[in-house]
Amino acid sequence: MPINEPGPEDATEYLRSYQNFASTMRAWLIAYGIGAPVLFATQGAFECVFANSLAAKPLIYMYLSGVGIQIVSALSFKASMWYIFWGALKSEFKNTWRYRISDWLSEQLWVEIGLDISTIGLFGLATARVLVLFIAQKSP
Repeated sequence: MPINEPGPEDATEYLRSYQNFASTMRAWLIAYGIGAPVLFATQGAFECVFANSLAAKPLIYMYLSGVGIQIVSALSFKASMWYIFWGALKSEFKNTWRYRISDWLSEQLWVEIGLDISTIGLFGLATARVLVLFIAQKSP
């Protein structure tokens, strides 16, 4: 039995699904980037990691950089969607550089994926370093 090809009527459902995944992913990344350092800093077991200022600063910077990437990403895509919306209302706006850049950005999934992968990489590296320092401190 042949599989029906998705049509334009399916696009709204695909977009809704994408929006759900994208907003959930961003929320999780920001929550992790803020929550992990707070958790590590407030748990006595990890005090050894954050008591050493030489180890703590780079870890905090990695977490905050990841959060910053997500905030800049959200702001960039939010602004782009506004300009595309405005172009849909006022066709003359489509001739502006703001619209053209926004339209281009909205079609570049690799940019969004790259920013997410960068954030995950920073968080993964920071978390691995915290755990290595924690294990090293606990080893006899």
